[in-house]
Amino acid sequence: MTMKKVLLPGILVLAGLVVLLIYFNPFATGNVDVKIQNANYIMPAAYKVYANPDALNGEYYFFKALITNNGDAPLKNLKVSYQVPNYLDWTELETVPIIYPGEHLVVRCYPHFKDDIVNKMTQSQEKGEVKIEYNGSQEKTKSFGFNIMGRNQFVYTDIPPDEATSYPDMMHNTQLLPSLVTPEDPVVKYYTQQVQEKLMHGEAASVSNKNEDAVKFLEELYAGTYLSHMVYSGTEGIPQKLGDVNSLVQSIRLPREVITGNTGLCIELSLFYCSVLKAAGLHPIIFLIPGHAYPGVLVNGQYYAIEATGVNGEGLGGRYRPDDALKVGMKNLQTFVQAAQQGDSRYMIIDVNALEGKGVVPMELRDDDFLRKKVDEIAVAFNPGAAPVDNRPAADNVGPRAQPAVTRARRSSGGGGEGRGTSGMASYAGAITFNYPAGWQRFNHPIAGVPALAALIQANQFSSISVYNISGTSSPEQAVQYIQQLLAQNGQSMQYQRLGDKNGYFFYQGVTNSSGGQFQWQAVFRQATGGISGIACGSSNYGAMANIYSSIFSTVR
Repeated sequence: MTMKKVLLPGILVLAGLVVLLIYFNPFATGNVDVKIQNANYIMPAAYKVYANPDALNGEYYFFKALITNNGDAPLKNLKVSYQVPNYLDWTELETVPIIYPGEHLVVRCYPHFKDDIVNKMTQSQEKGEVKIEYNGSQEKTKSFGFNIMGRNQFVYTDIPPDEATSYPDMMHNTQLLPSLVTPEDPVVKYYTQQVQEKLMHGEAASVSNKNEDAVKFLEELYAGTYLSHMVYSGTEGIPQKLGDVNSLVQSIRLPREVITGNTGLCIELSLFYCSVLKAAGLHPIIFLIPGHAYPGVLVNGQYYAIEATGVNGEGLGGRYRPDDALKVGMKNLQTFVQAAQQGDSRYMIIDVNALEGKGVVPMELRDDDFLRKKVDEIAVAFNPGAAPVDNRPAADNVGPRAQPAVTRARRSSGGGGEGRGTSGMASYAGAITFNYPAGWQRFNHPIAGVPALAALIQANQFSSISVYNISGTSSPEQAVQYIQQLLAQNGQSMQYQRLGDKNGYFFYQGVTNSSGGQFQWQAVFRQATGGISGIACGSSNYGAMANIYSSIFSTVR
């Protein structure tokens, strides 16, 4: 017992001497090792998310610094600061009194960009700099490159390809879409006021909290776009490599631009609807399905949806009246629920209010008198008997869509066989098998000298299915690259993105640009005897065809 009493104080004294030696040893030196893990890009529309460490559990940090003391002396009064030249001056992140040898410090940065970053219209490469100061006079600086996108550019994922294992991974940033829902935008609020006064006659659906009133507002909002002859139209969307991330980058018009331009793509119309619905005090929802999006509302635990693209445009397959647009939307919603219940992760709900509660809040936009006047011009069409808004482009901008040279081969000439199914469906049976509407025109081996294109099945001049049997290729990626080269030889450019794979089927999406316009498509490929087979379903008005194409893809074998 006496020996233990003597040893214990001695051990404590020795430990204290070791600590003092480490701290005051004049021959020891601290050595700072800094590793930076940075975001590949910043989207101005989501600048408030990047600034908030609590938003979406802090996953959208600008950079993470891992600081390690690899020396044999403490680092004293260590200070971490950063800057982004032309955007953010040197800003202190954290100060730590001491870091002992072998210890680590992790610092995450959530930058406070100024509100005017939303005025940035183009993408640019920028530089971030991190400075570590310690021991009074020593410092170490690290820099890294990243992209600041234009305010309208939306990058669909931030997950590197080798980590993206599912469709939701490829669409990971869709949780940031509420950043583009702008109910407090003065222009959106002014438009909402016109809808409430001229179409709802002053009634407030949010005040009544009745399902039928919320549905009525949804229909009247659609009626406003119908009366003003709003046109469904596409925007640029191309795959980009941003650092170690490959993603589809889409140019998305803001709700105020959809309103005043009187035109929008399916996702743009959904964001516009959500902005107006929220401005009116309702609970907006976006339903995302492969290749399409449509808006809805949640009231008293019940979902309602409307097919906003039903306004279409003259010559693009007709227009739905408000009650028909609601019926189609509710039918789409029924299909959505069934798919979601079966575990299809491609069917996703964007609950704007729920995500706002997690820190995904909209950008700040200033009032604009010119845009208000445009709203006044459009709202004239809301009055009974008013002349519709002329939304047609100038005559010299209108031209026919370029079509590929097609050799009208007999349906029995090689390639796949054909049969008639039920419910007005025909079948293609070859290296790959699927069903398609019986009324569509089919041409086997339509282009002489291109045996890889086994068939072309046309719904109309805007929409078609291409059937490919590409021999000599060992992977779907090689097959898609072959198609890309084939199109390039014919003066067309194709950008694409792999969405994932399941049960031996590989899924892609992309756009093809030619002198005739832009063609959006989705495709599925699989291994076949001697090569790769697959189909690509595309259209210059993909949103209007999305449900049909989804049904076709579900029959692929």
